[in-house]
Amino acid sequence: MASPEFTPPETEKPEPGSTLPSPSAVMRGSASEFPSTRLQPVARLAEVVPEPPERDLGVLGDYRLIQVLGRGAFATVYLARQVSLGRLVALKVSADMGSEARTLASLEHAHIVSVYSEEIHADEGKRLLCMQFVPGTDLARVIAHLDDRAWHGRDLLDAVNSLSSLPDRFDPAALRDRDELSRSDAVEAACWIGARLAEALAHAHGQGVLHRDVKPANILINPYGRPMLADFNLAFQAQTAQVGHGDSFGGTLAYMAPEHLDAFNPEVDSPDHSVDERSDVYALGVVLFELLTGHRPFPRSPSLAEMAETRRAGAPSVCKARDDLPETIDRVLRKCLDPDPARRFISAEEQAHALDGCRELQRIRKRLPPLGRVGQAALAHPELWLILLLFLPHVIGSVVNIAYNKIRIVDLMTDPQKTAFGQMLLAYNAVVYPICFWWAYRLIWAPLRVWRKLRDGQALAEGEAAEARRKTLSLPLWTVGLACLGWFPGGVVFPLGIRMLAGPIEPVVYARFLVSFWTSGLIALTYSFFSIQFMTLRVFYPGLWDDPKNLRSKARAELAGLAPRFQLFQNFAALIPLIAAALMVGLGPDSMTLPLRLLITSLIVLGMTGFGLAIVLSGFLARTLHVLTDDPGASTSP
Repeated sequence: MASPEFTPPETEKPEPGSTLPSPSAVMRGSASEFPSTRLQPVARLAEVVPEPPERDLGVLGDYRLIQVLGRGAFATVYLARQVSLGRLVALKVSADMGSEARTLASLEHAHIVSVYSEEIHADEGKRLLCMQFVPGTDLARVIAHLDDRAWHGRDLLDAVNSLSSLPDRFDPAALRDRDELSRSDAVEAACWIGARLAEALAHAHGQGVLHRDVKPANILINPYGRPMLADFNLAFQAQTAQVGHGDSFGGTLAYMAPEHLDAFNPEVDSPDHSVDERSDVYALGVVLFELLTGHRPFPRSPSLAEMAETRRAGAPSVCKARDDLPETIDRVLRKCLDPDPARRFISAEEQAHALDGCRELQRIRKRLPPLGRVGQAALAHPELWLILLLFLPHVIGSVVNIAYNKIRIVDLMTDPQKTAFGQMLLAYNAVVYPICFWWAYRLIWAPLRVWRKLRDGQALAEGEAAEARRKTLSLPLWTVGLACLGWFPGGVVFPLGIRMLAGPIEPVVYARFLVSFWTSGLIALTYSFFSIQFMTLRVFYPGLWDDPKNLRSKARAELAGLAPRFQLFQNFAALIPLIAAALMVGLGPDSMTLPLRLLITSLIVLGMTGFGLAIVLSGFLARTLHVLTDDPGASTSP
């Protein structure tokens, strides 16, 4: 098998106003595009993959050099075979300076390139760093291959495959992860990659190590889609730093936070400690923005001061660059790129949780039951449909109530009793309607306000979205209370009021008023429950997340006890046609006038239709609840 040709990667071109440093220029105040040594690894998946033919580039200690993987300003990285152990490694050969080996030796993480050993060849002034060989490619090449088009997880894996030139051993256990990633959309894939890198940064930060040069070229992607954080050559280890000695501030200008740029700028008096863990959080946010859009969030500027000023003007919106992305990822990235470190994620661990939650929310949205035409209309105009579905069941109940009252009660009253009934109707409605409208407004205003703010990308106060979700989920039961308040008292108040205004009434009239108002109230509360439950659970709830961190556990806690209500109100829906049938049987054929027969028949048809819809909606809501609360078994892998 012929050896694949290898072209060493070009070092990144410096941005305007920057120069490449000498090894001694890595100190504070050197404004430059720091190149980093790139591992250019890549592989093809196969059940049996031959190892690369070993071109003998020479022997260096225990290592037989096979081919050059990458060259930077300070080092060359080779694919090598460690003779004593017979394994392929990445061997970084550099001048005898720096402490990358000691830095990496303290970091053992699945998403950080491992260091095996270090050798010092003092007579030649060389340092050999033996590292884990990661087949794959770097994220910079993947982004360039995707070429700012809309992409999915499969496209990312195809990019890795097409950029591969070195083989990898077949790993059946990793195929599941690759298969999951291939089914992911861009948001899911980017969030998974970002969360794993954030976990790697959190591990490094926990050891007192800042990376300070997080960028796509320093992120390796193996053939199964696993990201690996590399090149800690410019990292800073707090435990071993000596205060006041002038710590180095290496990095790449395009990915630096504003405070990192200030530390680089000799014209700005910026304390050394201003560059901390949140600067790495910022850099990772820039990487994810570039991965999703194909370009960096900030334009090139001719000076460090202008760069910092541009970034302090505010975080850009990833949704404006790609309008098919959800608002949730936009809010997460805006928080990563906030110019004020105090408003960013307080740690890389919190950043990882937020990205995992964003990915979960995207998976949930894809798995939710389809809405259909009515649901799509409700999603497009949720405020209008919420109000419509809140009051429509009461309109249906009013129609039944008016028809039954006329046929069974009012037509059989004396004139004084009819006058009293009219007076009671005006008085009752004058009291009940304002109270119910005011109550409904108070119930729906707060969730709608937060919904609009999230939809428009506005910032929320701490806990505001969680409170809006709580109030939203309580809406169905409040609407039941609204129906009970509006309808059930009428069955008692009306006959008592007529008696007070027009004298005694027959006992049967009391029973008919109870049947009229309670049946209408049952219709109103049952149908409004299912209508509002649909709006709150399927339309509003998935969109009321500003910070999706720990989404599954929060959803389980917030939605606990919801499922039994579906069956309870489905049973209430079944009572409506049963009550109508009982009336028909109880009255008998002799008492059945044509209007009464038509009314009861219509009530039976309405009840059966409503019961059927209740069954359908119960199933739909149960599936929605299952998607929102059930973890499909995905681990931290995609």
